[in-house]
Amino acid sequence: MTDAVHGLPGHGHVAILRAMARHWWAFVLRGAAAILFGVLTFMNPGLSIFVLLAFLAAWMAVEGGATIWQAIAGKGQHGAWTWIDGLLSLAAAAALLLAPGLSVFVFVLFAGGFAVAIGVGRIVLAFRVSDVLLGVLGAVTVLFGAILLTRPGEGLIAIAWIIALEAIVMGAVLVALGFRLKRLNQQG
Repeated sequence: MTDAVHGLPGHGHVAILRAMARHWWAFVLRGAAAILFGVLTFMNPGLSIFVLLAFLAAWMAVEGGATIWQAIAGKGQHGAWTWIDGLLSLAAAAALLLAPGLSVFVFVLFAGGFAVAIGVGRIVLAFRVSDVLLGVLGAVTVLFGAILLTRPGEGLIAIAWIIALEAIVMGAVLVALGFRLKRLNQQG
């Protein structure tokens, strides 16, 4: 459906907003849940990280079990690779559950190494395209990665706080959007 059919430019966008406005409360509910998650993560970042790890371990266990079932059922041409995939997923799930501290430590070191590599790449690209801001972004990314590598404990807390802050800000925006949609729905 094009805007020209109704004769009003932007009519399609208004129709989408009106449809969203009928369920304004869902935005408020999502926002409140995000704010609650953020506040709880700020209050106890360590517990939040371990809960996330537990969910990751559960997902990996289900993934590994399903993949092994697939290997047993003989679906797919590459049976050996399916077995390896399933067994590695189960091993990773077990490692997360049996050694959560080590798993978190490895995660932080991986995130730090990844940040340093990405940051260096951005700095190289900044020199190639002569963009100072891209170079600054690369330097900040390298600095963040270096902090994670040299101080993984504090880095993990920082990651949790960044997630918490994002959740709170996103939640506030969702709540505001929900109430704005409520007003639009009442005008409707």
